[in-house]
Amino acid sequence: MTTDSKTEGGGAAPGVAYVHPYSKFSFPTKMENFRFTGIHKYDREGKDISVEYDSPTPIAATVYVYPAAKNFTLLPSPAMQDVGLGLIDMEFQNCKKEISHIHPDAHLLQEGWYQLVQGNHHFQGRKAAYSMNFSFGPAKQDSFSELYIFLIEPSIMFLVNDRQYVEYRFSYPTNMAGPAAQEIASFLSELKWPVK
Repeated sequence: MTTDSKTEGGGAAPGVAYVHPYSKFSFPTKMENFRFTGIHKYDREGKDISVEYDSPTPIAATVYVYPAAKNFTLLPSPAMQDVGLGLIDMEFQNCKKEISHIHPDAHLLQEGWYQLVQGNHHFQGRKAAYSMNFSFGPAKQDSFSELYIFLIEPSIMFLVNDRQYVEYRFSYPTNMAGPAAQEIASFLSELKWPVK
């Protein structure tokens, strides 16, 4: 099931467009140049969602929050020493395959581990950067697209019952790479993770 809405999050605080009840992520209506444009729910319970933002730069930003796999036998044996990192890498590879399928023209420019820092909190994830054609309005443009994958785990840091992936996607014209880099860094910093 998929539902689209620009008015989700009834009962949310002023300035908050939506609060995801399973991860406790709170999505603001606005973060500097980025404005909330809608939410999509991919399951009946609303565990699997995406939230969209746009910047006039232009930058198309989407944040996905969805359940992580519970079958650890799918992980390569060495990764069992650190299940969290193994799950991140497994989903990262899945997302790269999905991007290649949806965007056959996508060219992988770089990939690696990435650390998101918010105050005293550090979140380990994976990042990939692509070049591709992307539609901004009616026309496709030469663009860069960035993928980030992280994992929220039940712990003393997070009030969650199950592991959940957090995925960011940013796409922007290649000729706006400089301003986009600054705006994306600000977005990653300002969309606060739901730590205790």
